[in-house]
Amino acid sequence: MPSPPIRSLPADRLPVRWSLAWSVLLLVIALAAVAIQYAGPVRDGDLFFHMAYGRYFLEHHTLIPDHTAFSWTPTDGSAQYCAWIPEIFFYLVHQAGGLTPLFAFTYLCILILVASVLWLAWRMQVLRHPLVGFLALLGALMSDSAAYSKPEIFSYVFMVAVTALWFRIKTGGETAWRWCYLFPVAMLLWVNSHGGFIFGAFFLGLMFAGETLNRYVSPSQALPGRVWRHLLYALLLSGLTVFITPYLWKYPLHLTKLAGGGAEDWRMVRSYLSIFDPRVRHLFYVPYFAIVALVFLLLLWRRVNLKRIDWALLLTNAGMAYVYTRYLRSTYYWIPVFALSAVFLLARKQGPFWPRRPRWAPTALAAGIACCALLLASRAGYQSICRPTASRWCGFGISYQNPVEEAEFIRTHLAQYRLGNDYGGGGYLLWRLHPQTKVMIDPRSFPYRAWLARYQRFASGQEIPQFVADFPADVWCLSLAYERVTAWFLRQPDWKLAFYGPSAAVFVRAGIALPEMAERAGEGIARLASASQALYVFRFAMALGDWPAALRILARMQEHFACPVARRQTAAMADLYAGTRAFYGEDYATAARHLEACRAGGVISDTNLLLNTYYRMTTAAWVRKDEQGAYDAARAALAVDPGDPVALFNAGVIGWYLEAQARGRTPGDQSQMSLNALPGRGGGAWPDHLRLFLDRTEGQPGNQSLRTIAARMLKGDYAGRPNLVVPGP
Repeated sequence: MPSPPIRSLPADRLPVRWSLAWSVLLLVIALAAVAIQYAGPVRDGDLFFHMAYGRYFLEHHTLIPDHTAFSWTPTDGSAQYCAWIPEIFFYLVHQAGGLTPLFAFTYLCILILVASVLWLAWRMQVLRHPLVGFLALLGALMSDSAAYSKPEIFSYVFMVAVTALWFRIKTGGETAWRWCYLFPVAMLLWVNSHGGFIFGAFFLGLMFAGETLNRYVSPSQALPGRVWRHLLYALLLSGLTVFITPYLWKYPLHLTKLAGGGAEDWRMVRSYLSIFDPRVRHLFYVPYFAIVALVFLLLLWRRVNLKRIDWALLLTNAGMAYVYTRYLRSTYYWIPVFALSAVFLLARKQGPFWPRRPRWAPTALAAGIACCALLLASRAGYQSICRPTASRWCGFGISYQNPVEEAEFIRTHLAQYRLGNDYGGGGYLLWRLHPQTKVMIDPRSFPYRAWLARYQRFASGQEIPQFVADFPADVWCLSLAYERVTAWFLRQPDWKLAFYGPSAAVFVRAGIALPEMAERAGEGIARLASASQALYVFRFAMALGDWPAALRILARMQEHFACPVARRQTAAMADLYAGTRAFYGEDYATAARHLEACRAGGVISDTNLLLNTYYRMTTAAWVRKDEQGAYDAARAALAVDPGDPVALFNAGVIGWYLEAQARGRTPGDQSQMSLNALPGRGGGAWPDHLRLFLDRTEGQPGNQSLRTIAARMLKGDYAGRPNLVVPGP
């Protein structure tokens, strides 16, 4: 029996004719969010080593790189890395126009997803629905992990392409079988562009399994028989493309071995962390996951109710959602699948979301969608503009993971020496200094798997002397974010600082002569675009006592960063500067006031300097026989670090002395003293301080004399006015 005409339905059951204004508004929000979020610098050093590979291919007339050609350290050259298409592409584009066309290419890739969503909505006749613009926005914002100028962005484009191709086939009827044979073409290019084709193959497998299931379980959702058969043939051809690379059959074998091991090594790289890892929860991947899952389920529930399940949609979204949760660098594979599936469900939905629709419901729904879009876009804009990091800010250029000025200094003055460097900066150093200078390590990671764990311990401040001895570089270029490592080099008489810039510090062996007129601080420290990086450079300048450089950085912060978070950081930096200058000027009361203000603000603090300030206040008061003032200063140090051995010892012995005085005994009285607190004096806590001091210093030979004093005080047989501990600066 034919369906009744639409005009015979009640007014509250008619399909909604959405106003074009809502669609335009949502699209404008989406495009504005894309413009702001992806106006960023080259984030990491991967682009540069990929361009170095592209240069190597063209110079040596090969498509197989020699991984050992760029490093002087033990390097595994057996890895098979097949990304020659984007590597040559990036190199040639950079040679033609520098970084500008690469930034434009990133925008183009993100807009391909937006265009795909709009194309399918137009094809399904739901382009005016406000949810379409919201889906375009959500997909664009969630694509952040793909928006790098490196081969991963090719995987993103291919994932969008094969997903859009699938929906072109699903909506094409009997004649759509011709489109199936674009799958092998896409996969052939993808296999030679990035290892992410594995996820593409996983998607195609899920898609075919779902379409096959539809034939037997949901015939109303199934592809025409002829289309299904040609899809099978096309996917079999796609499977053969894995052998059409410069490595031939060796490539799939290598990938199989790689998938079977190395997971622990991968976890050392942040890109391989799960979205649920506590170290990356601030990146908003989990909330996006929840939003996407909610939208998908809301669109799906009516079809489940009507027993019209499309198993291909279910399997592909479930499988790619799992991929999304596994690694940060695999989050973008689900995005086109979800976005286009949502548009497809939106068009195929049976009836409205509500059984009986009030007149105001469509307007309320559209307004609610627009408000959600504004909230998401505003958050993304706020993060880009007001919370810049060392690798991200609203603007273009090269991020501070890449030591640009520092590389030029090395290239000009130190190119003949063996170079040690950090992992993140190695990609740019490889690109800029090769072949004159080789790097120690770089973000390729796979050539260094044999000793990558040792490097990670070194980078975290552990086993530094052993690592430096085993990797005997003459020059070290180290990120200023590696504060423990740079602090170690500053303390070593065998090393001296040659130069530091906005990204890194360059240390050389003490015997290496440096040019007399060379500037020690780079010009870029006065043009910092990232507040978080400014803090690293500021703290390094302060550790050097380079007060003019610290003031230049502070002035830059005050002039350039106006957001509330940056203003709080700037105020904390000003307090840190004033406190440090006061400390070295021996005005410890002023130093404590400013350093405590830093600490109270919760933005930055220098715990060691604040502790040293209280140590000196304690001993100064003790020398002038202000025992209560000394005790207060020692307790203030404990408030900073309750387990600090120096503060525990000083507070303990002063408390012991105060209690002896309050009881009317001389400090040398051998009789047992009460351990109860004395009102107004605070001496009663001293036994706890000394006991904890003994616990903390057990097994430390250098503290034996102090431990003897503490033990005698606890036994009640110590005599005399004790001396306090004042460690060196």
